Amino acid sequence: MLHRRLGRTNLQISCIAFGGLPSTFIPPKEAIEVITAAIDEGMNYFDLDEGPGQFYDKAYLDSHNKIGKVLKTRRNEVYLGVKTMRKKKNEVLEDIKKSHELLVKGTSREIIDIFQLAFVDYDHDIKAITSPDGAIAALEEGKKQGLIKHTLVAGHNRDILIDAIKTNAFDVVEFPFNIIEREVIDELIPIANKMEIGTIIMKPLGGGQFGEVAAAQIKWILEKPISCIIPGIKTVEEVKINAAFGKTPQKLTDAERKQLEAFSNRMAKIYCHRCGYCLPCSQGIKIFGLIDILHAGVLSYEKKKAAYLQAVQKGLLVPASKCIECGECVPKCPYELPIPELMKQLVEKFGI
Repeated sequence: MLHRRLGRTNLQISCIAFGGLPSTFIPPKEAIEVITAAIDEGMNYFDLDEGPGQFYDKAYLDSHNKIGKVLKTRRNEVYLGVKTMRKKKNEVLEDIKKSHELLVKGTSREIIDIFQLAFVDYDHDIKAITSPDGAIAALEEGKKQGLIKHTLVAGHNRDILIDAIKTNAFDVVEFPFNIIEREVIDELIPIANKMEIGTIIMKPLGGGQFGEVAAAQIKWILEKPISCIIPGIKTVEEVKINAAFGKTPQKLTDAERKQLEAFSNRMAKIYCHRCGYCLPCSQGIKIFGLIDILHAGVLSYEKKKAAYLQAVQKGLLVPASKCIECGECVPKCPYELPIPELMKQLVEKFGI
């Protein structure tokens, strides 16, 4: 597997790495087989996700029962990215300690390689994490205690992430990037590279929406000055398909480039770029998050519905049914998406 330097961390990570969300929805035995296959194929960075477990105070238990078992014998072959969705110092420090205990304690390297602040998407998130009792203070404490080595900020809003990395509190930034969501090329990626901040690409296949152009899409991203991509992986077959792109350089053909552009032009009519210009919503709806749930193809309908309903019940999401069709968001969207109609589709699909 070809490796790239992850910014100032100086870690050499596989250019194709492991996106962990899909593995949270499969049984432990099956997940361990997939994770083991990924290591065997040369993937050495694992970006973990806790799926619905993070909504019920069960964060890191799923990972403990899956990759945690593999790390007992293969820790030296793996760099680990562990995330929290929380923003307060005491809560984030609690998550750092819990993930350390459940994932790396007792292994040959007892430290979390990269601890992540995830879903930093709004202005109020920046204010929360930079406050004296915010998440960045927890990251600093975690480093002092020898629990974590490097830090990462992840989100879906380019401008917010630029503000986040300018705090100089993060070694790595993680964000969506694909043939449709390419706004990051002009500013976020250059700034990150200038600051020696590693760049990890989530949703390289649009959360499962880009299946018909997957090969061309992966080649296209790997042409760019980024550190690695983390496609979601849930089967051994997917491991082998994805790993193949990272073993030898593969040039994008002219035919594939035209295919990508045609696909982009067609998908742009319904694809949310997560720019956040539609916000704030008068009803408190996180519009681009809900559209992402509606269109993402990486999970089955049943699993998406369960995750969505759990997030609503936990109070982490305002349901689409709260949309009053005021239309204030529509002229704000630079991509002219029919947002009220998309909210209706969510209600029809998930019942709330």
